[in-house]
Amino acid sequence: MRSLIYVPIIHSEADLGSVRGVVRERYQEAFGKEAWQRRFSSVDAMWEGLTRKVLALPLDWRRTRLYQDGLPVCGREIEIVRDLARQGSRNHQILLAAVERGALLMGTESAPLIVAEYRRVQRLIEASRLLESDSDTVALELRAEGERLLRERDAYIAARIGTTLEDGETALLFIGLLHRVDDLLGDGYEVHHVIHSLPFGAEPGRVPGDRGSHGH
Repeated sequence: MRSLIYVPIIHSEADLGSVRGVVRERYQEAFGKEAWQRRFSSVDAMWEGLTRKVLALPLDWRRTRLYQDGLPVCGREIEIVRDLARQGSRNHQILLAAVERGALLMGTESAPLIVAEYRRVQRLIEASRLLESDSDTVALELRAEGERLLRERDAYIAARIGTTLEDGETALLFIGLLHRVDDLLGDGYEVHHVIHSLPFGAEPGRVPGDRGSHGH
């Protein structure tokens, strides 16, 4: 039997990478500067709680594998995590703390699918600058593309866990709220949730108007 622990995540500002500034600008235009500040203050508080909960789990860390939303299979996984942790990502700081305890960091996602999602988010940001009628049409198309990419990403992540997690090991899966990886895992897993819900109504890394996948 293999164990999988779901760690639901909401991306902090530090996780947004090169689109951080544009996403901040569009969010503030839609909801105001104070709303952006309140949102990320709440997200920081969420990560405080998750850090305590995850690092207090009674795990055999040397038999624990870490799977991370947005982390491609590329051979440079630890470098990516260290870089984002230095930039202030609480998510990636937890990963580093778990690695220091003996956990094994795993490349989790398909690099081509991550690139496709990043480009989709860029196009969505550009569409938000168009006239409303044009923007609505493009946004609907990009939303459908996002839903397709999300399904493909989830299938890849489930397959990745299935082929790398061994009997008697535990997977810690840090995953965004829209993902449904657990529906694709099949039998042979004990699935647990580090918490059952998050007290936030929306993914703050999402461009206003996008109901598709959250992007990096």
